[in-house]
Amino acid sequence: MGPQSSESLNFGPYRLDRDQRLLFRGSEIIPLAPKVYDTLLALVESGGRVADKEDLLSRVWNNAFVKEGSLARNVSTLRKILGEGPQDQKYIVTVPKRGYRFAAG
Repeated sequence: MGPQSSESLNFGPYRLDRDQRLLFRGSEIIPLAPKVYDTLLALVESGGRVADKEDLLSRVWNNAFVKEGSLARNVSTLRKILGEGPQDQKYIVTVPKRGYRFAAG
């Protein structure tokens, strides 16, 4: 993996490229749907703080009316992509009744 630029964020074996809106594992591109990418970016940019569900919904869906289930599906998709099992929250930690926290730096 090359050096981290101001437009990329590294965690574990992954690199999130903000310019290209892509997720890489080493040199491999991991395809993400646009809203899944936006969810991951919002979580990574939260800097380890809890990202409130309402804030995530507002940011990812630009204040459009969507149900919380859409966010939960995106998080579930991300956990699968990042290799997390049902009990393993290495990267995305659920904070009950509040939201999610990105745990890897």
